[in-house]
Amino acid sequence: MAEKQFSMNRKEWRKFFKKQRRKRIRQKLAQVRDQAEAERLTNPNYLAYLREKELLENEERERQEERSRYENALWVDQEKQAQQTFQEKQRQFEQANREENEKRERIRKEFEEHERKAREAIAEKERLLEEYRKKQQERERMLAEFLVGIDDHAAVLKEMNHTRPSQNPCTFFAKTGACRYNARCSSNHSIPGLSEFLLIPNFFTHPALDDQRHPEYGNDSGIEFDDDDLYNCFREFFLDVMEEFETFGSIEKVFVCRNFEPHLRGNVYIQYADMRSAARAYQRMNGRFYASRQLRVEFRAPITWTSAVCGKLIKYGLSEVNNVTTNMRMTPICRS
Repeated sequence: MAEKQFSMNRKEWRKFFKKQRRKRIRQKLAQVRDQAEAERLTNPNYLAYLREKELLENEERERQEERSRYENALWVDQEKQAQQTFQEKQRQFEQANREENEKRERIRKEFEEHERKAREAIAEKERLLEEYRKKQQERERMLAEFLVGIDDHAAVLKEMNHTRPSQNPCTFFAKTGACRYNARCSSNHSIPGLSEFLLIPNFFTHPALDDQRHPEYGNDSGIEFDDDDLYNCFREFFLDVMEEFETFGSIEKVFVCRNFEPHLRGNVYIQYADMRSAARAYQRMNGRFYASRQLRVEFRAPITWTSAVCGKLIKYGLSEVNNVTTNMRMTPICRS
C-alpha cells in the first residue's frame, strides 16, 4: 500500500482516497439497511404488512390478468365482427361485380344480337331488293314480249299484286284506286300487274286545287282563281297530254280529279281500249318528266265511277278529245 501510495502523485491519491471513502460509506449504509431489514423481519407488524402487501399485489395482478383476458376477449369479438363485416362487404362487392359483369355480358349479347338482326335485316332487304330487281327485269322482259304480240306471259302479267293479302280489302282504294294512307294502310290494296286502266297520281296541278300556303297569295290562294281560269288551264293541259297519250292507242275514257285531298288532287285516270295500248303508255310514260315533275304511271283495276264521282259524272271519249268544247269539266271524286 505504501509502495502504491509512494508511486501516486497527489491528484491520483486524492481520487483513490475519495473512491475508498465512498465505498466505505456504501458498505456502512448497506450494513445499516441489512440490520434494519433484519429487525423489521422480526417485527410482527412488518411481517403482517408484507403479507398484506403481497396479497394486494396478488389481487392487483389477478385484476390485471382478468382485465387483460376481458380486453383480449373483447378484441377477439371485435376482430370477429370486423372479419364478418369485411366478409359481408367482400361478398356484396363480389355480388355487385358479378351482377355488373352479368349486366355487361347481357348488354354485350343484346348488342351482338341487335347487330346480328341488323345485318340479317340488311341482308334480307338486299335480298328482297335483288328479288324485286329480278322480278322487275323479268316483268319488263315479259312486258316487252307482250308489246310485240307474244301472249305467252299475258296471264302472269295480269296477276293481282296484294299489299296485305291477309287483310280485308281497302274500300277507299277499291272505290277510287287511291288511298290517303298509301303503303301505311292496314287494309289490302289489290293492284293488277297489267290492265287497260292507268292512273297518273297528281298529274294535273293548279293553284286553285292547292290548299297549302302560297308564297304570293297566302292561305287564300284558291280564291284568286275562278272556274274560268281553272278551266282554261285544264283545257291546255288536256289537249297537250291527250295528244301524247293518243299516240299509244285508242282512249275510251279520261277522268281528272278536282279534289283538294293530297292523294286525289289532280289524279288522271286513262282507260284504253285494249291492254297493249295501256302497256305501251305505261312503258313510255312511266318515269318521264312533265312540267319539271317526274311522272309515276300505275295500272289500276276498272273503277265504278257512279260510286266514286261526286255529283254529275262527266266522261270524255275520243270524239270529245278531238273536238273539245266549253262543256268540258273536271270530275270531283268522292273524298276517301
